[in-house]
Amino acid sequence: MLQAVTGTLLLVNMYLPKSKYNVKFTKGGEIFYDNGNEYIGSYIETFTGEVYTGKAFNNNTKKLTDFRLADVSNNSPLVLKNDLIRPTEADYINEKFTRYFIQDRRTKAVVEVNKQNYKRFNLLSYTLSVEVSWVLKGPVGNVNKGPYIYFGAASQNKVEIEKAEKTIKGLSQIVKNYGEFVV
Repeated sequence: MLQAVTGTLLLVNMYLPKSKYNVKFTKGGEIFYDNGNEYIGSYIETFTGEVYTGKAFNNNTKKLTDFRLADVSNNSPLVLKNDLIRPTEADYINEKFTRYFIQDRRTKAVVEVNKQNYKRFNLLSYTLSVEVSWVLKGPVGNVNKGPYIYFGAASQNKVEIEKAEKTIKGLSQIVKNYGEFVV
């Protein structure tokens, strides 16, 4: 319950002086409404880490969901966003690499992250996580030899995504190119 009281915030009948909150701005990708829509603009952050819409508390102020969580081990921000993922030379030698996906249970947002962020997000109670073994060596498509079908990399990768979809619903809507990175 929020109430505006001349530059202060009353939270569940608790007095909060102006010195206990800051007005900040987000360009997006960090803070969301409860319905999962992205919030862009000025927001209020309290000393407890809660965030609210606007520059000042009033009857229209709404609580937001904040994805900028501090990681205790290195104090860097943890933001639910896609990381740039590329297989390494060693991955191509091994002909496979592991892809990491996270889903926020609250908003159902799905992102692909690197191994370091996967480990960090995996510790949070509100996330689902899955690792996918991705085939890098072609052929990309299936090969027919007589009555036999040899499944190509794209088919194998699709099967892996379908398995992972049992954990993270909607993953196949995110990963659509099963031949990605295949040589």
